[in-house]
Formats: sequence, structure tokens, C-alpha cells
Amino acid sequence: MDVYLNNAALNLANARVRTQADLSPIDFAKFVTADQLNLNLYVADGSGGFVDLSTYPTIRVGIGNLDQAPTGGTCTFTEAGTASVAYNVSAGAMATAMDTVSGATTAATAHGSNAWIVKFTAVGAQTLPTVDASALEPDTNVSVARLVTGDGTTKEEWLIRFFQAPYAYNETWSAITNGKSGSLNLGTENLITALGSNTSVAAYFEVELTDASGNVATIAQIPVVVTEQVLGQGVAGSSNFDDYLTYTYESIIGACSDEVTALTTGTAKLTFRMPYAMTLTGIRASVGTAPTGATITVDVNESGSTILSTKLTIDAGEKTSTTAATPPVISDSSLADDAEITVDLDQVGSGTAGAGLKVYLNGYRTT
Repeated sequence: MDVYLNNAALNLANARVRTQADLSPIDFAKFVTADQLNLNLYVADGSGGFVDLSTYPTIRVGIGNLDQAPTGGTCTFTEAGTASVAYNVSAGAMATAMDTVSGATTAATAHGSNAWIVKFTAVGAQTLPTVDASALEPDTNVSVARLVTGDGTTKEEWLIRFFQAPYAYNETWSAITNGKSGSLNLGTENLITALGSNTSVAAYFEVELTDASGNVATIAQIPVVVTEQVLGQGVAGSSNFDDYLTYTYESIIGACSDEVTALTTGTAKLTFRMPYAMTLTGIRASVGTAPTGATITVDVNESGSTILSTKLTIDAGEKTSTTAATPPVISDSSLADDAEITVDLDQVGSGTAGAGLKVYLNGYRTT
């Protein structure tokens, strides 16, 4: 999916546009739970060109909701001492915990249900605590940041925030021409929890850029809807089935001879390297001239080892392996990216050898 964002948009909700040259705002179609979104991200400069994303060491993209608090569990802070607080800790209990953690005296005020300002009552620098948020539910991020840095004449202040982790998140992006490429996984625990018994959940698609100086800019915060699935990845909660609406099935076809010369036995009649990783779901062969007197027998190897426990055959008088009395059996269905594939011709027709051999690898790309 190509996503163009207007860096000069006056409204973050309208930041998605048609192209860098056409800044008309457009909405996202609904997303579907458990999908993986493969995104090509482009940022328009508002003048018909692109923002150079290589100048931003960190690009964070997520789908989630605004400032959602955890709904259960505890969080533990550690520095001079250790203290745990509940997900809905009061201001007084937060101050007591920070007294223990810092070894100093503090006062705290709550702001909403998931933010607290902690003020130290004495001047001086303080050390920020480490945080263990693993017991908060659902998955939650906790930040402790300095609002005011303490010194010999200044009292330090902290901002502590609890906020649920995004439903989908990624900050690992690869460079492409004029943009970045990456993916978002919509099969997360937080998304499933947010859906509950509902068929959809409203959320926001957010993009944040951090430059080399550490300056952070949110350039998009676009309303989206994530819906439940119609087709799942399993039947009755037990066995998996192939999702033909999710996978793109492809065939790699290789010619092992010309169209007129009689086939001869031998190894490596065709050699090539896999252009991508593939899960093999089927294999077949065909000829332009049918063999007579005997079957044609074909073996296919990955990096020197056969991928077939029962080899591929074309019966005498036939032009395709799909009619063979003995169908092939695949023993290695996972073909690695850049693996060397070789095709051996173990037997040809004893009367007419056959001609124009081709082999077909059928399956879908895997990552």
C-alpha cells in the first residue's frame, strides 16, 4: 500500500493525500484484524516534491487510540529503592512510591487517569528510575520524563505517564526511492483485547519523525477503523487452512531444453536461483513432444538436495505430469531466498525421448 502524507497539512487528520503532486486529502479504507499491512511511506513537502526521509534516523508508525490508560495490573519503579503502584494509582500513593524510589520527599498531582506530575520538595538533581511495566494490562508503555531539571537552586519535576501500547507499531523501515518501506502487524494482543466482542474499533494512524538532533514531529494522526475478520486462519479452532485472499500464489516456470531437440538424461539441465523465499504448494512438468516407450522422470533439487520424495513423471504418450499414474510428493516445501535450484532429467522415453521440457514451481512468497 502506498501512503502519501503531506508534511505541510494544517490538520493532522487530513495528512494523507493522493500523491506528492496531488494534495487532496483521502481516507484509509477499513483495516482488518490479523492482516499485515505492507506500506510504502512517502512524505510530500507541500510543493510537489518529497521530504528526504533519510535525514530522520527514527520513523515511528502506529495504529492505536489516543492516550488510553491500562485497565489492570501494577508497575514497578526502581532507583534508590523499589516501589510498585497500581494501574489506577492515586496522587498520594504515587508520591509515597516516589519517595521510596528516589529517597527524597515528593508531592504528586494526577492529570486524568494516566498521568502524574511529581515535584521534589528540595532542590537538587535526581536520577530517573528504571521501570518494569510488564505486569500492566493490556501491554502498556510507561514514561518518566523530566519537566524541570533540578540543581543547586532548582527543585526537579517529573512527568509520569501510563499509556496502552499501540495496536500495531513499527520503527524499522527500509529505504526506497523517495520514501521508506515497512509493515504493521494487526494481529496483536492489544488489538484483540480492544475489539472484545465488538466487530470493529475506531483508532488513529499516527506517524512521528525524529531528526538527527532529537527533535520530534508528529506529521499524521488520521482516524481509521479496524474490523474483525470474515475469514480466519483456522477451522473450529483446530486445523489451519490456506487463506486464498491473503496469499498471492505464483508460478516459477523454467525451460529445461529447447522445443525440438530430443531430451537426454543428465543432471542440472536447468540451474537458477530463487528470486525470493517460497512455500511450495505444487509442482508439475510438461513437454511439447510426448515420450513413447517409457516415462520421463524429473528430479528437482534445492542446494543439491532433492525436494521430492516421489519424483515428477510424465507418462508415455502424455504431455503433462498432471495425468501421471504416480503423482509427485514434495518433501521440502520451504524454498529459501537465493537458494540454487537444479533440475535433473533421470529418464526419458525409450522410443521417442520427448522434447520441450518445462518445470513449474507453484506456491506463495514467504517472509
